[in-house]
Amino acid sequence: MYSHKGIFYVTLGTIILIGLISISLSSTLGHVALAADPVKDPNVPSAKLVYANRTYEMLPFVVLEEDSLKKLNFPRLPDDYRPEVNISSGSTFTVEFTKKPREINAFVIDYDADTTEVNPLTKVGSNEFGFGKLNGLRTIEVRAIFEDDKYITYTCLADIQRTDEQKYGSAGPSSEIFA
Repeated sequence: MYSHKGIFYVTLGTIILIGLISISLSSTLGHVALAADPVKDPNVPSAKLVYANRTYEMLPFVVLEEDSLKKLNFPRLPDDYRPEVNISSGSTFTVEFTKKPREINAFVIDYDADTTEVNPLTKVGSNEFGFGKLNGLRTIEVRAIFEDDKYITYTCLADIQRTDEQKYGSAGPSSEIFA
């Protein structure tokens, strides 16, 4: 857009730029609106992450049943949401379901990385998992297969915090080393 003698002229580049901004805003707002009101499906068992005697609802993300693939919700990302749970990376968590799955796996996913990073979590028990040395704002994704061959993924945004031992080694903070 430019002005000549008080008259404003709109160029093709300005129209394209305004269109791109409009599309970007509408898709961003649409994404946030979808995640703000989670989609519930009565045919999808619910899952809860259990940590430190508290439970956190996990959002069902992808449902694969026979030849049908549905995306119910999108994972909540750190740019748009605060983490639902703060977890120490040296600890474990469990997952509870309203219907018992025959197989469960868990991953920590960094969707904000240049290339999405997927890290499998250590399975400690049938439904208990540990982080190892992973930390940061990440999405915990649980993948479950049920007896009827329904495959469902669930997500929960977490702040996985390093333990003091991971931060400073076994000697503790540097101020304690030189005290």
